[in-house]
Order: sequence, then C-alpha cells, then structure tokens
Amino acid sequence: MASAPPRAASYVLIDAENVDWAVSNVLGRKPESQDRVQFDRLVTFCENHFPTPVRCVVVLNARGEQLPDVMIGFVRALKTAGCDVALLYGRPDQKVVDLGILKLLEAIRLQSPGAAVALASHDGADFAEALRPLLEEKRQVAILGLREYVSQRFRELVPSGLEILDLEMDARVFQRPLPRLLPVRVDEFDPSLFL
Repeated sequence: MASAPPRAASYVLIDAENVDWAVSNVLGRKPESQDRVQFDRLVTFCENHFPTPVRCVVVLNARGEQLPDVMIGFVRALKTAGCDVALLYGRPDQKVVDLGILKLLEAIRLQSPGAAVALASHDGADFAEALRPLLEEKRQVAILGLREYVSQRFRELVPSGLEILDLEMDARVFQRPLPRLLPVRVDEFDPSLFL
C-alpha cells in the first residue's frame, strides 16, 4: 500500500486560465506554446523560494464529467512538471476554478497550520479576502503573476505582508521574453537602452 505524501510546508495554487489571460493581453493574441508558463520552472522557483516540501496544484475547469481530449496533453504535461491537477466542473453559472481555489485556501487555512501559500492569479476580486486570514496568521503568502495585471485588491494587502512575485522577472518561467509595457523604477532605469 502506497503511503500518502508528506504534508506540504507550502502550497502553490495556480489559476491557469487567469495566467493565460494575462499573457494573452500582453501578446495581443492567443499564446503559442513558447509563450506559456513553463510549469517545471515554476515548480523549481517555488521550491527555492518557499519552505519545502512544496505542493503545486493547478485548478482547471474540465467543463463536464469527461476530460476533453484537447486537455489531456496539458494535464499530462502538468503532472510531468510536478503539479497536481484539480479537474473540476459545475453549473454554467458557477465560477468553477474560483470556487475550487477558494475551497483549497480554506482547507489549507484549517488543516495546514503555518503552511505558506502562493496563488498564481491576478484576480483580487475573488481571492483577496480569502488571503487576508492567512496574512493575519503571519503566514508567508504570495501572489505570482504579471505585476502590471495584479489586482489593486491584492496590492492593498502588501502592507499586511503579501508578497507580489512576477512570473517573468522573478520566477523566469517563460521560454522567451514577453513584449511587456512595464514601467521601471527611475532608480533602476538604464538610459543606455535608449542610446
């Protein structure tokens, strides 16, 4: 009988559709495979940045009781990269991925005292209030995303300890640079780029 994996010290919850949305906005088109997050790099970054063991969970809307053929390859790639996959479905009026992530956040809060939490999403409207109790418990809590798309609701939690990590600049999870229009802090401005 196989033993259960050890309880994680850190949980990384990934809203893949939301991250894909932000990348699409940067590109102005649907991302190609080389534009997408490399999940093995994301797992490695998280293992180096958060207490180990780290458990990465990608939450996906399967849109029904049977996994669509077009998703099978993606799910296999996620598992190969070291991610668990929560395949969910629900009624058309339900935000299935958001509900799944909210349930995971609540379960982590109740069942994994002290565990660090990272959330790969830009959607503060749905998740900021669920992160607040974790921050109040003085846990390590982070948002992973493209910083220019991170919700103001998340930014309001930074004084409470929320860390915002950029998927490209900090985690380096893309194969090629994204064509971002990203403001640079004047103290870090390199004028030689314009000469």
